[in-house]
Amino acid sequence: MCGLAGRFHTDMLPHAPLWAERADALLAHRGPDGSGHYVDQRCELVHRRLALIDRSPAGRQPMANEDCNVQVVCNGEIYNHGDLRRELQARGHTFRSSCDVEVLVHLYEEEGDAMVERLRGIFAFALYDARRRSLLLARDRFGVKPLFYTRLDNQWVFASEMKAICALPGFQPRIDRQACYDFLGLGYVPEPATGFANIAALPIGTTLRVSPDLHRVVRYYRAGARPEQLHSLHDAEHTLEDRLLDAVAQQSCADVPVAALLSGGIDSSLIVAAHGKATGNETSTFSVRVPVKGHDESVLARSVAEHCHTDHHSIEPGQRSLSADAILPLLRHFDQPFADTSLIPMSWVSNAVRENGVICALSGDGGDEAFGGYARFWRANTLTRMMRAPAWALRAARFAGRMMTKRTRDLGRQLNKAVLLADAGRDETAQLLNGLSSYLSEEQKAELVAPQARDHLLSGARLFDSNDPPGTMELEEVSRRMTESLFAVSLPSDMLRKVDMMSMRAGIEVRVPMLDQDVVAFGLTLPHRLKTNGHTGKLVPRKLASRWLPPRVSTGRKHGFTVPLDALVPADFHDALYDLLCWPDARTRPFVNGRLVRRWLTEFRTAQTRRGGGEISRAGLYQRVMMLLALELWMRDYALTW
Repeated sequence: MCGLAGRFHTDMLPHAPLWAERADALLAHRGPDGSGHYVDQRCELVHRRLALIDRSPAGRQPMANEDCNVQVVCNGEIYNHGDLRRELQARGHTFRSSCDVEVLVHLYEEEGDAMVERLRGIFAFALYDARRRSLLLARDRFGVKPLFYTRLDNQWVFASEMKAICALPGFQPRIDRQACYDFLGLGYVPEPATGFANIAALPIGTTLRVSPDLHRVVRYYRAGARPEQLHSLHDAEHTLEDRLLDAVAQQSCADVPVAALLSGGIDSSLIVAAHGKATGNETSTFSVRVPVKGHDESVLARSVAEHCHTDHHSIEPGQRSLSADAILPLLRHFDQPFADTSLIPMSWVSNAVRENGVICALSGDGGDEAFGGYARFWRANTLTRMMRAPAWALRAARFAGRMMTKRTRDLGRQLNKAVLLADAGRDETAQLLNGLSSYLSEEQKAELVAPQARDHLLSGARLFDSNDPPGTMELEEVSRRMTESLFAVSLPSDMLRKVDMMSMRAGIEVRVPMLDQDVVAFGLTLPHRLKTNGHTGKLVPRKLASRWLPPRVSTGRKHGFTVPLDALVPADFHDALYDLLCWPDARTRPFVNGRLVRRWLTEFRTAQTRRGGGEISRAGLYQRVMMLLALELWMRDYALTW
């Protein structure tokens, strides 16, 4: 894993004094093992290196073909580089290193832009063809590695992190109000938006070609769920076993030790078990202990580590790890509003891995999307029945939910939300998916943001719209659209963004075998009945886990990688929240409902003494607070106004 940045112009690059040095410094955390630079009259490339394959000087980037008219910088790993290298050598190409990235320049010479379809891996790269005066940007199928770009007149500027683009002399970032309004519902900015009106994320599974006569984005991959009803649980289990072992074997190849992040959940535990079976080697594992009952999986993680004979490390959060001084820099690092609170334990475990001298680790991220690991999958069974219920029945259920909220708030809230989702889903699946994905409903966003500030802004449901004709609301169709929306929206914009930014901030590479293209391709063929039984999810991985792992792991319920902030943050965090969000100079103050914000802050401070957290769940409450905090910090850092 590395960091890259660059500029390109088809005729002549504008003068940008010291930009390359600034970009190099801003991306240094992504590649602490060295840097590289290339420049000519049309292109400038910057690279920071984290050396995992061919750690010699020969592995330094940018890398070139034999006559140096093709140059490439890449962030990621090409897992099938060995097969590609042998094929290209047979065609007469000469290699100078054993680095995986070198296959890119030679594969491009053979196949042009279509080269990306041959790559098995996680990558974002920029390839400059001096002879054709052209630039090719590319990103992997699922968005594991990020790549951002902007166009300034005819100059194209790109980078692994937006801070390098914003460092360009003369660049003035502008706010994208629609993206920020979407953020206030989701807790992240949905790609290709970034929060900046003049910076975009290169969409997942696409290439961007820039040449003197055109610029064009081409999608080469889209995750499409195609359920095959003939699958049996037994056959599916063994297919997953074969593909997972193959993926882990490929992703365990490096010239450094490869460790694993172990939460104690099914996915990360399967990866640890597969590593031992595929490689025959012991590994190190790392988990986080959360000192709150109901949130700590460290005991499960240790049982998996003992079962798989790993060298296990359990990280204890330090006393100041949840202070304002510790959390605020993490939020600021994202270069955009980002409020998924699991970024905090992700930062802890990444730092611990690096402090133990390890720079490469496997994780279980990506298993929930293809195999039905989220609660929405098993709740879909109930929701589809509710969508077919008569209107009077839904009205009665909603009344019951209101009554229950007065006594058992959590259960009443859940019933109320289920009724609202079912009612919305009767008309449009996109409304259902938006509701399942959002912390704040469209009505709650409207309560938070002043009317004039949300004028002409659109509902988040458009992000989940499908080109398919309206379905009959059958369970299989709802499940299929859930799966595709997860791959299109939350996986690249939330889950993978968090993992990339926090791991690379610590200078480590995280590889994701569950997102191997062959593993995902199989998962996308599973029918709903092999994802959930209506009570729990991930039936196929659970079946495999029943053979590979301790019973308490294979049968355990899903935990999110979360930290209960209301139970753990110290007083200084609450003080910082009030100072940032309620003082007259707050950037968010002119357009948000100040009375509502102050109520949230008060309830967050007293959440531990309030049964059920009032009308908002505990997680919903601190998620709201973190969203406002992340938006405020970002607007301050980049001097933005609504």
